[in-house]
This record gives sequence, C-alpha cells and structure tokens, in this order.
Amino acid sequence: MFSFGSGVVNWSNKKQPTITLSNTKVEYRGATIIACEVVWLQKLLSDLGQSMDAPITIYCDNISSILLANNPVYHATTKHIEVHYHFIRKKVLAKETDLIHVSIEDQVADIFTKALGANKLRKFREMLGVLEVDLSLKGNVENSNSTS
Repeated sequence: MFSFGSGVVNWSNKKQPTITLSNTKVEYRGATIIACEVVWLQKLLSDLGQSMDAPITIYCDNISSILLANNPVYHATTKHIEVHYHFIRKKVLAKETDLIHVSIEDQVADIFTKALGANKLRKFREMLGVLEVDLSLKGNVENSNSTS
C-alpha cells in the first residue's frame, strides 16, 4: 500500500509465484517488489513535476528481512535467493529507501491481505482514513416473489 500525503494512492495484493520455506525470504521478496513499485511511482511523480529528495520509507513487520537488506555481505543462507530480489538491499545501502520495522499490530497493509477481527479492522480503517457510512433504504422494498 502506498500513501502520498494523507491518502492511499496505490495498493496491490499479489500471490508470490515461488514457494518459500522461510518467512524472512517471503518478506524480503515482498520488500523488493515494493521497492520496484516505489521506483515506478517516483518516476511518475517526477514526470508530474514532483521530485522526491528524501528516502522512501517501507514498513516491514519482519526484523530478519530488515537485517538482511541492511547487510552488504552475502552469506551462505542467502545464496539461494535469486539475485534480482537483492534490489531492496541496493536501495537500502544507497540510502534511497529506509526499511523500517512496524509491529504486526500496526501493519495497516494487513487490511488488504488478511481476515481481521472487528477491532483490528476498525483500527486499520481509521489509520487509512476510511469513513464508515451508514446506508439505509428509503421507501418500501417489496419481495418480487410474493403473490398478492
């Protein structure tokens, strides 16, 4: 989910095309996909005359993924991660992106990907600025199957 100012401007929910046995790798790959979207949105904003000078903040609820992105050394445990997924590491080390930890209790993007309880749903809806609108039907509603 991407926000600009106080509004959400883009969001996406995609199933990753690979099978991963580690939650760290799933989150790391997800962060890379987000970093690619960030680059695209920065180019779009640039075309519209809006430059982005500060690093873009990406919130991640997996500390191991953040540590992996901040570590410039390749380890044996990361050798099976495809090279193109290390794009996030390049962006973090170049200080173009900040990968920041957010508690799972405050990960507002979960509203798009998980079944949530009522309290969490209300909390995330408020964080997104989504208003609850009471709808009511005016007039009578007749059952078209009834016989008079």
